[in-house]
Amino acid sequence: MATNDELDALRLAVDAADLALMDALVRRLAAVHAIAEWKRAHGVGAVDPTREATLRGQWAERAAAAGVPVELADAVLRAVLDGCRAEVARLVGD
Repeated sequence: MATNDELDALRLAVDAADLALMDALVRRLAAVHAIAEWKRAHGVGAVDPTREATLRGQWAERAAAAGVPVELADAVLRAVLDGCRAEVARLVGD
C-alpha cells in the first residue's frame, strides 16, 4: 500500500504533466494566432476540414502507438480544435 508521501509524489508527477499540457496549449494558441493573422491577410476561411481530418488521423495513430486510449486522445483533440477554431473565427471574422 502506498503511503501518503508516495501518493503525494505521484500527484506531483501528475501536476508536472498538467503543467506541460498547459505550456503546450500556450504554444499552440500562439501558433493559432499567427495562422489566424495569415488567414485574415489572405482572405482564407477559419476552418480547414482537411487539415483537421489529418490531425485526427495522426493523433489516433500516435495514441495507439503510445498505449493511450484513442477515445481519450480524440476527446482531447476535439476540445483543443473546438477552442482553437473558435479563436481563429473570432480573429478572422468568420
